[in-house]
Amino acid sequence: MTGTRMTGTREDPDAQARAARGLPLLVHSMSVFRELFETIARNREIRTVVEVGVESGQVSSLYADLGATVHCVEPSPDEELRAVLAADPRLNLVEGLSPAVLGDLPVADLYVLDGDHNYPVVRAELDWIMRNAPDAVVVLHDVLWPCGRRDFYYQPSAVPPGDAHPDTAEDGPTIWHDDLTPAGFVGGGAFTVARHAGGERNGVLTAIEDVLEETAQQEAAQQETAQREAAPDEEAQDEEGGGWRFEIVPAVFGFGVLARTGTPGTAEMFEALAPHTSSGLLATLENNRIALYTRVLQLQYEALARADDANRLVETITAQQQEIDRLRAGRAGDTSDDPARSPAVTGYIESVAMHDERWGTFLEPDPALPGVENPHDVLGIQILGGHHADLGAFAGHNAVFDRIAARTAGVGLAYEDQCSAQHYFDIFGCVEREHRDLTRVVDVGVFMGGSSAVLAGCVEPMGLELDLVDANPAYLQFARERVRRIFPGAMPRVRMFFGDLPTYVGRVLRAEEGTRALIHHDGAHDFNQVVKDLSSLYFARDRVHGVALQDTHLRGNIEHYNFVDAAVHAMFGVDVKYEPLGARYAAGTPVTNPNQWNGNYFLADTPEGMYIPFNSVDWKYPHPTMELEAFLPVKAPPAR
Repeated sequence: MTGTRMTGTREDPDAQARAARGLPLLVHSMSVFRELFETIARNREIRTVVEVGVESGQVSSLYADLGATVHCVEPSPDEELRAVLAADPRLNLVEGLSPAVLGDLPVADLYVLDGDHNYPVVRAELDWIMRNAPDAVVVLHDVLWPCGRRDFYYQPSAVPPGDAHPDTAEDGPTIWHDDLTPAGFVGGGAFTVARHAGGERNGVLTAIEDVLEETAQQEAAQQETAQREAAPDEEAQDEEGGGWRFEIVPAVFGFGVLARTGTPGTAEMFEALAPHTSSGLLATLENNRIALYTRVLQLQYEALARADDANRLVETITAQQQEIDRLRAGRAGDTSDDPARSPAVTGYIESVAMHDERWGTFLEPDPALPGVENPHDVLGIQILGGHHADLGAFAGHNAVFDRIAARTAGVGLAYEDQCSAQHYFDIFGCVEREHRDLTRVVDVGVFMGGSSAVLAGCVEPMGLELDLVDANPAYLQFARERVRRIFPGAMPRVRMFFGDLPTYVGRVLRAEEGTRALIHHDGAHDFNQVVKDLSSLYFARDRVHGVALQDTHLRGNIEHYNFVDAAVHAMFGVDVKYEPLGARYAAGTPVTNPNQWNGNYFLADTPEGMYIPFNSVDWKYPHPTMELEAFLPVKAPPAR
């Protein structure tokens, strides 16, 4: 791109922008190297080209424009490529696999290797060329990241199993960390990648290095033999052609040029290429390019993961709401035939949980759970929606979170999560940022331990305690057991409190001096209960660093009172300062419309949750004359 296409003019200042947006997001075609091929052709006579790995035919015509006859090697050409090549008499389609077909073609002046990017194929191609066409120039693409030190295998692969490394189709490399990830360069069925990079016989550049080293050793041995066999009065002559030289242009995944130094025009060719092969600027721009593109890949993956999260989350919330309604209907109290004598319907806490003698205390772990394959069956917990948050979508962002994601994925346990992966990652970020001012994190409304597991991963590296708070002892035991299986070393700092948040505040937070807690609230999303929960924190506000609330953007049928954000504004005012947490869903997506069961949906373009630091809040409620007891649950007659 030169001239006004790059600079624009005063009358047309957007010329560069138009040229830029005309390029694909990921520039990868060999056609961008036209200037380099022209440089090669000015210094070396190029009459015949063998092109291994044909794109759309556009690059093939580039070689023909240099005055060459081109043999285009492609094992599986589609009809469009056949038509393009057939329309140009200078281009000859060769259907077959390299290097097997090389011997059937005329010896070329230029070999362009851009086929299967793995050690065994590239090594075999170079072995053949250096034996049979030693005067040729060889151009190799993808000699740098990601193929330079890691094999890629086109599928179905022709590489014998014994020559290939263990590979994967699901994950791919990224710049942002060394391990493979589903958010990296993934083949989508077209290719697989070696699970590990580096080592022996792995990658395009490794193949080039090995063949050069072996060739140099062979030529040195031949020279030594010639010297020994020369007559005493004769001097052994150097093998005609000299050694091999290899240089890399560090752009668009790496453009490698290989040629024998003694062939005419080679020295001039490398001299002309030197401004490109020695350019630190090009190398920096290439690193920046692949870093930016792999970040885009990660963002695209996370967006899809959040969309999947949203769909599963709606199913989970709907199923849970149905279960809650069923429990309430079955535990509504006395249903006498005389309506005047029937007590008012009460909630699960007042009519069920508070009748357990353990209410308002710390529970001991259930000794039967560690050896059970499916603790939810033992505890009578139904897995309804089956939503699993994909924490691996955020791989590479933070080493501690990567450990949490890996440990969570490595535990074989049936469960479901309530939150999106984005929410869990954001909650972790709050804790990590604030942990020097914290002594404890408190998870209120643990359900099956999704947020509990993430918070437990902060306990050891950040020196924190973790309290699990729930009004259902079965959920507490399950969440604790899930945490124990993921982070056993954290368990001495993990406690289970059986009760609601106001009861925890009264019996624990106000009683334990020196506590500095971050509260994660994912309990009842009912407006009235959230007001009670947040009001209770007023009475321990000197011991609470901040509160993170989930599902502030949830709505549903009116009887469920899903107005968490309204409760927040009632407590702190409509101008409360908060940090958005979790996923946002675009208007028009399915999850922003009421579902067919309880009418649950998410507000469009609104964060899933919010984190509110307590150092700057202006309490609008409760009134300073009120007492904590006003917000504690009142025991009702037991449910029947």
